[in-house]
Amino acid sequence: MFGLFKKNKPRTLLDEMNDAAVKFYRPLIKKNRDIPDAKILEIVQTVMRVFKEASERRGENISGVSLNKIASKFVVVYDTLGEDFYLEHLKYDISLYLKSGLRDDYK
Repeated sequence: MFGLFKKNKPRTLLDEMNDAAVKFYRPLIKKNRDIPDAKILEIVQTVMRVFKEASERRGENISGVSLNKIASKFVVVYDTLGEDFYLEHLKYDISLYLKSGLRDDYK
């Protein structure tokens, strides 16, 4: 009746981890502060996933510290230059990584 007796969905460990990730990356956003939490999480997950996949293709392993540095950079790129540039730059950086290895500033 009017949602009064509706059970709340219990929060999972994944929910908590996703919230912590957003809290970690949100301070990097300076220009477009209304970027939704879900978009921040999408950027971070996408960047980490594609770099992890590329590292597997190279037979390498990128550390968690390096993945955080890379994701941080791309959150800032998305914030300052927009989605189109973010996507093009991500493609470029993946291509560069596959050819030449991980950039020094990502290590």
